[in-house]
Amino acid sequence: MVQCQNDVTKQGQRTVLMNVQERLLEEQVDPHLSDSVLTEAARRALATAGASGARTAQVRGYRVLTGGCWNRVIGLEAGELNLVCKISPRRDDPRIIREFQVLSCFAEHTSLKVPTPLYLDTDGELLPGTGFVMTRIPGAVMHECFGMLNYGQRREITRTIARDLAELHTIRGRGFGGVELEPSERTERWPEFWLPRFDAVLEEAAAAGAPAHLIDGAREVRPHLEPLIDIGSEAVMTHYDVWSGNVMIDVRSEVPRVSGYIDIPGFYADYARELSFAMLFGVANRRFFEIYCERHELDPGFMLRAHIYNLKMNIKHVVMYPQEYGYQAGAAENLQAIRAALE
Repeated sequence: MVQCQNDVTKQGQRTVLMNVQERLLEEQVDPHLSDSVLTEAARRALATAGASGARTAQVRGYRVLTGGCWNRVIGLEAGELNLVCKISPRRDDPRIIREFQVLSCFAEHTSLKVPTPLYLDTDGELLPGTGFVMTRIPGAVMHECFGMLNYGQRREITRTIARDLAELHTIRGRGFGGVELEPSERTERWPEFWLPRFDAVLEEAAAAGAPAHLIDGAREVRPHLEPLIDIGSEAVMTHYDVWSGNVMIDVRSEVPRVSGYIDIPGFYADYARELSFAMLFGVANRRFFEIYCERHELDPGFMLRAHIYNLKMNIKHVVMYPQEYGYQAGAAENLQAIRAALE
């Protein structure tokens, strides 16, 4: 009964947090959004893109897009481009600034289809708080439309994602951290980058009252993890958050296709971290690995590292969604695999 009460309390706290943020957006962002402000932002963005009609583009209204829990994310139609504007109520918001920088790196250095960042306003000169304008990837997120596809179309979508990630993972670098950073600014060893994040999730989960057997089990194996995930100093460029909510599918094209990828954390990391996340959320299946492994061979420690990374992610989602017991079962399975490897 106490656990149920705790679960309800945690869900309530998260709802309150999101409601507070929504009120903040309504108070500090929405009143400053007008056709004239958004038209000017769109014109600056279109001028950066070299689009014709940049000077005469007009925005008449906007629509709020899904996925903007902490920032206001809106869709605009201006000139020859569909645009997205993401706005934080904070000036010089480092998260918005970094997102712009990460997208710039992907647009410049990779063939991955991502939104093109066009215009950044950090000091509230035009947009309230911190905001930037980017191109909009056409279509709908994968989890909204995958059920509409037939078997062959689903296989082709999986094939495309596998090939896209395999191509992305050919880009290698020294050190671990943001793709926008110089190699000298990144962390030299992967455990030094990833383990503090694991520890932070454990502390958060423990404070939130996550199941004790999962927290105790994770703390039990924690001292043994460093050598198991030490992959040397070479990293691959990763999206770092590939799941069905961040893959866009254009269902209006003649053949449904992957039109792009959104919400990119963008880190030089262990490729197993990228793929384990895709496995956890059903994007990387047997067919995926058949295609991916045409370009890259999985190393012998891959599956163990995947269990380690997904232990963190499952515990994190236990806190976020305490009523969805699949995450608890997943964390228990991860612990079992790690313990077996340590015997």
